[in-house]
Amino acid sequence: MTTHPIKRRPRRFALYWCTTPDGDEDWFVVAPTARAARAFHDLAEGYEAGSATAERVVALPPQLHEGDTWMDPETGERSHRAGWPSDAVLRACGGELAELETDGMRSAFGVVCKLVRIGARVFRPGDSVWNRERLMGLSLRPRLGVFRGGE
Repeated sequence: MTTHPIKRRPRRFALYWCTTPDGDEDWFVVAPTARAARAFHDLAEGYEAGSATAERVVALPPQLHEGDTWMDPETGERSHRAGWPSDAVLRACGGELAELETDGMRSAFGVVCKLVRIGARVFRPGDSVWNRERLMGLSLRPRLGVFRGGE
């Protein structure tokens, strides 16, 4: 009797939008599944397991896949695990980036200061500084970004 090895399909990675209950650390994750994206986000940002939600936005384009890994074109590094996307990955997924104003506090806390538009949808990153200022009742200036219409 001849046995045929079961051919396994390579893992396909996608870009997921992860959000947290407090809105402090909302950002993208590259992962093979929503579950892997949530688990990575919770661990990387210090949240209790199961805190984040993950929504699949778009599959990574074929040029970023090789076997069971995904590649960051900015660094050339490959990974078989979930991870943060670089700007180059976001652009490869059809994203257009618009910078947001930053300041010393946001820089110190590592707040992502950019909007990302993919298709008709605009994603705004979590902003722990803005959230704290709002809770304290401070008068907040809007943080606006301008999309330039592609590169």
